[in-house]
Amino acid sequence: MNAMEINNYVVDMYGVLSKKCEYGEAMENLNEYEMIVYIAQELEAEVNNGGFWQFFYNSSGNFSNQLVDAFNEIDASQTAEICQKALTVFGGSVPVDREERQDLMEQLEIEEDNEILCECDEAFYGYAEDLVQLNYEYIMQHKECFPQ
Repeated sequence: MNAMEINNYVVDMYGVLSKKCEYGEAMENLNEYEMIVYIAQELEAEVNNGGFWQFFYNSSGNFSNQLVDAFNEIDASQTAEICQKALTVFGGSVPVDREERQDLMEQLEIEEDNEILCECDEAFYGYAEDLVQLNYEYIMQHKECFPQ
């Protein structure tokens, strides 16, 4: 497969997984392997659209506490480190409940221009790792666990 075909495959798989878990509302519908790819793709989509602040503020932030493990699982250790740094703005674990997380963001004054999150955005946009390729390789290593 060439790079475009790999990208299309990963994007299509993300679409299938998104529907399967009802766009994050029914994560129990995913197995552990599917969940890893879904979370990794969810972060990438949100950060590319509006940065880490948007990821945490939106319902995608419900998976914040699983980010580091998800990226380590697909062998994206640099991205895992960026995520770990972004999580520090919460001073501990991130609330899974969206409203609770948003309230905490307001209490901690975590704004869109938060210096740590901006640094993480810039580091992420540098794409030190080919996340599409890493997601693809992960799916291929566990292809029996993904929809065909």
